[in-house]
Amino acid sequence: MSADSVKSALLAAHKRLFQPLVRILLRHGVSYAELAEVVKTAYVEQALSDEQAIPGRKLSRARVAILTGLTRKEVTKVTQQIEQGAPAPSTRLNRVTRVLVGWWNDPDFQGPYGMPLELPFEGGVNSFTELCRRHSGDMPARAMLDELVRVSAVQEVEHDVFRVLTRSYIPSALEPESLERLGKVVRSFIETIDYNFRAKDASEGRFERRVYPEGGLRKTDLEEFNTLIRTEGKVFLEKLDTWLETRDKPDNKEEVVQTGVGVYHYVEGPGK
Repeated sequence: MSADSVKSALLAAHKRLFQPLVRILLRHGVSYAELAEVVKTAYVEQALSDEQAIPGRKLSRARVAILTGLTRKEVTKVTQQIEQGAPAPSTRLNRVTRVLVGWWNDPDFQGPYGMPLELPFEGGVNSFTELCRRHSGDMPARAMLDELVRVSAVQEVEHDVFRVLTRSYIPSALEPESLERLGKVVRSFIETIDYNFRAKDASEGRFERRVYPEGGLRKTDLEEFNTLIRTEGKVFLEKLDTWLETRDKPDNKEEVVQTGVGVYHYVEGPGK
């Protein structure tokens, strides 16, 4: 394919990618100008990355301007903003997830057959307070518990004794944790697609597959299909989660990678 054909195909693909994202932005009052500023920053950040550098030469702002199509004045402004540092991203989503994973996988909070124990809020090593201290960092135990009960991940079975119901934390729509999750989920998927684009052959790529019925699925079968996905997908992810938790934790000298697996169910067109 010619360079122009590749560019046209990329722009068409990104239009499709942006359509659901723009739908979310419009729904919540984010204007084009506000999004454009974010996209501008992303362009400069990527242009400054090692991938764009010429070996042995410092990446100048003039070259960043050439790569991005921005003016040098714009590049200077954005670069200064980057150098000043952006606010630290929210980590509440990670902390809540770590508490749930710890409840299911930490031996100190497991009973017979590896099932998670019902925990009193306080009371020594086998308590929710200790679980929270060990796995959530600095988030107060009561605030953590209130959030888990609110999203139906945990229930109170008797006074101040609690049972965990799920390994997954799905915050309600419009909350900061949901928006943080949006960015992480979509970015992780696109990172995999990009990696596979750059792989020399399929055997070097990361696993990414889809299954779908040719010609579509009868709408009356959608509910049954959804139930199957939720059941089998939960089993699959819990198996991977258990395997990951059996790995030795890396020490400060070891190289680490941020990795994981995501499973999603999509529905397009009328009735979605």
